[in-house]
Amino acid sequence: MPTYAYQCEQCEADFEELVPLAQYKEPQKCPECGHMTANKVITPIGFVLKGDGWAGKNIRIKNQMRDKNQRLKGKEREYKGDGMIPTLAPNVEGERVSSWSEASKLAKSKGKNTSGYDKLARKDSKTT
Repeated sequence: MPTYAYQCEQCEADFEELVPLAQYKEPQKCPECGHMTANKVITPIGFVLKGDGWAGKNIRIKNQMRDKNQRLKGKEREYKGDGMIPTLAPNVEGERVSSWSEASKLAKSKGKNTSGYDKLARKDSKTT
């Protein structure tokens, strides 16, 4: 049952009563003077609708996602702006060469396994 706030017509005392919804307009007995009063004081009801289906939560989540995406965009621009995108350069034990096929030849001359270099050399030859 909802709680309603009343004010007595005779002694002007404020009081609250638990009253069924269908009977809230009926006069209520004042606990101070005993007078039957019908002055219902309308007060704002303070309650929060919790759960996934309510607009307040959806708006809050939408704002949180917008803020997160803005932070991520800022970081993305920061990463793109410094030009430090790592690339794989042809080399054998740190010795840089001009192409993957030359890296494969150099690795073979040093007695290294060239299977990884051969794959990259084939890919490099397809793009040029």
